[in-house]
Amino acid sequence: MAKIVFNVGTMSSGKTTHLLQTHFNIDAAFPGEVLLLTKNDRSGKCVCSNRTGNATIAVNVGDDSSIMEILEKEENDRRHHIKYLFLDEVQFLNTPQIDELAYIADVRGVEIHAYGLLTTYKGTMFPASKRLLELADSFNQLNNSMRCWCGKPATHNALYTNGKRTFDGADEIVDNNTVVAYKVMCRKHFLDHVDYQSNHE
Repeated sequence: MAKIVFNVGTMSSGKTTHLLQTHFNIDAAFPGEVLLLTKNDRSGKCVCSNRTGNATIAVNVGDDSSIMEILEKEENDRRHHIKYLFLDEVQFLNTPQIDELAYIADVRGVEIHAYGLLTTYKGTMFPASKRLLELADSFNQLNNSMRCWCGKPATHNALYTNGKRTFDGADEIVDNNTVVAYKVMCRKHFLDHVDYQSNHE
């Protein structure tokens, strides 16, 4: 049985950099047999890019896309069996698409490497990430020593709009480094605890 590996980390923790390096190495060994999928990449559709400017061509996954159909089309076009499937921004998929990954691994024998966030800027788990945790064979917390401003390890992503902390809105808000930006924080400063303290003093 092929495995599903879920790689997670905060914003700017090097998830896509790790993906691109691993994808490059496996693709070099198995040309034509490696498929890279992404959704809501900061650089647009059909590309997988990191913050340092490295990028590679990818297949975009839409809200209504069937990952199984994408896989079969790629196999037909390439005339190769896909052995490895990489997914970036996996938190933006829907739960039926995550369930497809289990079928692809168990029935089609494809090894899956998924990369993404666990929680939204509201501190709640993405539905796709929750489902993937339930199904994955292994879970890998990426760590490149990202720190909160206080020096503690960063565990959460806070969203800022025009310099002000944002708590409401859609979960799928893409960082554009201008009007909208994410900042990584430790749990203590993400939660702030101000409301709790005021209610218990």
